[in-house]
Amino acid sequence: MSGRTRKVESQLKEIVGEEVAALSDPRIRGLVTVTGVRVSPDLAQATVFYGVLAGADAEEAQAGLASAAGRIQAAVGTQTRLKRTPRLRFEPDPVVEQVARIESALREVRPVDDPHDE
Repeated sequence: MSGRTRKVESQLKEIVGEEVAALSDPRIRGLVTVTGVRVSPDLAQATVFYGVLAGADAEEAQAGLASAAGRIQAAVGTQTRLKRTPRLRFEPDPVVEQVARIESALREVRPVDDPHDE
């Protein structure tokens, strides 16, 4: 991966993160965090990875992001110096999901409020 690609990914993560945080959609507001961005080598497409807070509806968050994609895309276009704005695609961050599964498995093996730990 080139230095330019990394720079674009970093810039997109910052812009998209700020835009997501500023959305007033209750399906997203305060529940979704942008965790990373990966752009294609030609910078035509960008996959935005996000995490959803525990207890939040992941499907609702996905629907909210899809609904706001045009607004976020426009913000990226106005705040970057790219010839073409990368087409954004939102996907849940697989690492966040893996961590949640591991934490759940650990809680099953050893409950957090085990009185024998004290």
